[in-house]
Amino acid sequence: MVFLIIFGTRGVTSSVATGQFNCPSCVRKRTYVHKRVRRFFTLYFIPIIPLDVVGEYVECQHCTDTYNPEVLEFDPVKSERSIEAEFHTAVKRVMVLMMLADGKIDDEEVETIRMIYGKLAKGEMSKEDVDREVTASKTDGRGLRQYLASVVGSLNDAGKEVVVKAAYFVAAADGNVSSEETNLLAELAGALEMSPSHFKTVIDQLAA
Repeated sequence: MVFLIIFGTRGVTSSVATGQFNCPSCVRKRTYVHKRVRRFFTLYFIPIIPLDVVGEYVECQHCTDTYNPEVLEFDPVKSERSIEAEFHTAVKRVMVLMMLADGKIDDEEVETIRMIYGKLAKGEMSKEDVDREVTASKTDGRGLRQYLASVVGSLNDAGKEVVVKAAYFVAAADGNVSSEETNLLAELAGALEMSPSHFKTVIDQLAA
């Protein structure tokens, strides 16, 4: 008899602190939860051995936006810094990387990115913002999968969904999402450690 041993790794999120903070999205005091994502060795999908810390973030309990822990030091009265939600940053980078995948940039693609950002992140992205993100992406040199693997520890489930939706809308900008693009989207969801069922639910909602 052959016994199949199933092992692997996955991120496990835990809460390490809570309190009140100035949420940049809500523009008021809100309750936050400080969360940490640690990768575990799994045996039969059960976390067994804790490994490295993948990342950590502060999650607003009202709007669910996530931020770098430095947001806890943000005082809107005393500071002029602009604190951006983690998923906003990821959405911009993912859309630009999707656009750069075919090696060309046209005005229609730029306008599509601006429209999608406004719809998903409820913010404004100028042409200059797109240009800056293109330059940053090229300087960084990481592809989509590498980039997403680096930010997975800074996003909650809601943020991951928005990032996947952004990638989907860019892929669908020409009116059709090919099987190759669907496979790429599935790989991106995997890099974000979304389960296949979670990814399918998001895509089915978009395609409906």
